[in-house]
Amino acid sequence: MTEWPAGATRNKLLLSFAWPVPMSTREAEVVFRPDRELLEPLTGKPGTDWSVAEGFLTTHTEQPVRYRFTAPLAIGEGDAKVPCGLTATWHPAYHATTLLITATISGRDGVLETSDVDRSIAVLHSLNRRPAELGEAPAAVHGWYRDVRYASLRAAVAQAYAELTDGCEVVEPLDRNGWCIELRGYDGRPPDATVAADPRPFYGLAHGDEGWRFVPHEVARQSLGEAWGTRTFVAMYPVSAGIVCLNNKDDEYSAHQAELAQRYFGKVEPYFNLDSEIGGLDHGGLLVLERVLIRMALAHQWLHQAQRELAEATDESRAVNRNRLLRGSLDDILQMLNSVLPPEVDSLERRLITNMGVERIVRQLDRQAEAMDEETRYAYESTVSARVTRLTVVTVILTVVTIVLGILQVVFTV
Repeated sequence: MTEWPAGATRNKLLLSFAWPVPMSTREAEVVFRPDRELLEPLTGKPGTDWSVAEGFLTTHTEQPVRYRFTAPLAIGEGDAKVPCGLTATWHPAYHATTLLITATISGRDGVLETSDVDRSIAVLHSLNRRPAELGEAPAAVHGWYRDVRYASLRAAVAQAYAELTDGCEVVEPLDRNGWCIELRGYDGRPPDATVAADPRPFYGLAHGDEGWRFVPHEVARQSLGEAWGTRTFVAMYPVSAGIVCLNNKDDEYSAHQAELAQRYFGKVEPYFNLDSEIGGLDHGGLLVLERVLIRMALAHQWLHQAQRELAEATDESRAVNRNRLLRGSLDDILQMLNSVLPPEVDSLERRLITNMGVERIVRQLDRQAEAMDEETRYAYESTVSARVTRLTVVTVILTVVTIVLGILQVVFTV
């Protein structure tokens, strides 16, 4: 198989790959201070695309602030280079930063071949630390940063991240990640038939499985699950690693939406003409992935902090105080991650939360919170009981002293 099934037009294969980093406001002020030459505000078409999508799909109390790295990052494949966008975003509402790579892996004017699936999966492996033997394989996939060659794209990103956090007291590593792959077509056709004809390449992109050709069709179809989409030409498959999106938005849809907006509101909504090189930005898949990754990172950070601080508590009163502070911070985390997405996109987020295992983490948080509440109650009751015992002893002693003083007074008076 060298091409997509009959009737499928695929012009672009876009990759977005993200890491979440919990970060305090104090840390962010240092990382994103204006005098650093490492970053500059995200402008041009990428900046406009983000503004258009977020303006239409989200309602933030505090807008994310996005920056691009000034030094070039690229995917190397033999002697060729595929330029990447490398973006750092500060999310003040969540106290977190996301590091994001975006790239057009293949295809601009023709029908993509399924060999492009293999290339994309190789890039995913490179982003997951798989190094290439640069001296042995002339077509090996690797990374470039500041015109320095690295054995993997992940190693190149690690160098950029080290520069970003150098001297900023940020200790969070780039551990968790997720990706959004968009297959962008322009024919308006429903993508269901394409996936039904052969779900294996989409399964391979969803899970980074280079052996996708040898996966049974039914296994691949079940692994992808049911598609999400609010338009006939869009299908998103949220899985454990992220999202695979098939987007066939065409000119007829854009023109129809523009005509309606002009007729009833007097101006065209730019979101409906969005044709971005940022995979998953159209229809909100990438926005959902960012939020879910942030939720996972904050939950893990809270669990590690709770375990560390509870282990350091040396007496009951300190344990009670720390439990109260930690319990309050957990409530803050859960509250700040309440959905700010429209209902139709929110349903995609709920499915991605389930598939990426966030619900298991939340249940673990709940169990930890219940244990902390129980420990706090026990410590409080123990403290109160001890105080009551001490007060009782003091009362008995004072009573005895009073009796003795009374007897002595009588004796000396007689």
